[in-house]
Amino acid sequence: MLTTPPYQKPISSQILATAVRKTGAPVAVALLLAAQLAAQDAEEATGTIVGLVYDSTMSTPLADANVAVVGTNAFAESDESGEFRIDGVPVGDQTVVFFHRRLGSLGVSATPVQVQVAGDAVSEVYLAIPSRPTILSAWCSAEEGEGDTSVGGVVTDALTGVPLPRARVAALGDPVGVFQRPRVVQEVRTENSGEYRLCNLDSGEELTITVVFGSSEAMPYTLNESGPQIFDVPIHISDPVTITGSVMDYATRTPIPGAHVQLIGSDHSEFTDVEGRFGFAMIPPGKQIIETTVLGYAPRVDSLTVFSNEALGLEILLATEAIALDPLVVTGRREERVFTTPGTRFSGLTEAQVDSIIPRVLDFASMARAARAPGVQIYETTMANAFGDPQVGVCVEMTRNRGGGANTCNMVEVRINDGPVPEPSFFLLDMNPQDVRRIQFITPLEAGLLYGDRGANGVLLIYTR
Repeated sequence: MLTTPPYQKPISSQILATAVRKTGAPVAVALLLAAQLAAQDAEEATGTIVGLVYDSTMSTPLADANVAVVGTNAFAESDESGEFRIDGVPVGDQTVVFFHRRLGSLGVSATPVQVQVAGDAVSEVYLAIPSRPTILSAWCSAEEGEGDTSVGGVVTDALTGVPLPRARVAALGDPVGVFQRPRVVQEVRTENSGEYRLCNLDSGEELTITVVFGSSEAMPYTLNESGPQIFDVPIHISDPVTITGSVMDYATRTPIPGAHVQLIGSDHSEFTDVEGRFGFAMIPPGKQIIETTVLGYAPRVDSLTVFSNEALGLEILLATEAIALDPLVVTGRREERVFTTPGTRFSGLTEAQVDSIIPRVLDFASMARAARAPGVQIYETTMANAFGDPQVGVCVEMTRNRGGGANTCNMVEVRINDGPVPEPSFFLLDMNPQDVRRIQFITPLEAGLLYGDRGANGVLLIYTR
């Protein structure tokens, strides 16, 4: 068989024809050489693939996706617009795939796409993460049941958009029994990401989807079609906050007009008026970072935590140079009445204390007991769940009613990352202490001022890592 030495370049068709004509080589030899040349030309011919990688679950282009042509060394990475370009792709039918960490978080893999590549030509290809209904259908295909309808989505706080873990999502059927209560067809709890799935429901039965988080409940949703359906649920569990205040000179205590006050990480920003005053409305509760700047003064950054449905008054002092200033002064908090927050002893575990005891605790209850908070009792007991069935849970209480039964628990209000927790006794029983960053107990007296009736038995604040 005739071959071209690897150190030589392939012979062009014109040169080969001239050599055959001048040397009188047999026609068969010429045909073999021509066939060899055609094969070499085909092997060396390459094209270009351009395309777009798209995240169908977020309806946005997917950046930093690794796109590869199977069986070759040709690959590229998508840019911020999700676009990519791969040069030097061998001609013919090629298979294109992509990889991205988003696929791993969703628990799915990308579908390979076939593309025809022509020499010196540009071929287009479209790659995408499967849509949310497609992913839901794939997940539910592994679940039990023969129904033709599945429902999934994410439960979030309507104000902050924060995912809500352990929200109760149920598919309810027709009322049954003496009290005509809706029949629970299927019930799940949301994951830490706020996601849920109700799989393989029967679309032939009229079903209602309900979502409950603590004492808050979303509007019911009626299933009216078959197939996978996405139902994202925002629940109103917290109320917006109002922050007002004044900016003054540290030395003279005179108002500073024209100072720029901004809540870092948000769109809330304004300049103080002639009396040094400013105000922000509709602020999500939680931790806020306030930056204050004005020409002629050293900038200042403060942090504070605000609670749901609270009006907060601030006094911000600025100095002409960078000196150690007093902490941010809270002039008043208001829910039903205005009061000045008194200094109180910290009861709980700091982040450093949590880190030191983590190796020695097996559950959250033992971690909370290590705080040795005055007046706090923590123990496991049997209590009724939302359906009235007995279940073991963790009781955290600061007050005891006289004459209460053995299974009576004056459970404190439990809030995780400043959001209320539904059925906290059972939530704490399952909570992994490794996820806890710090905890704090607030006495019923102070909790009543901060949280109203919900804080009547005291409050346990949990902040995760």
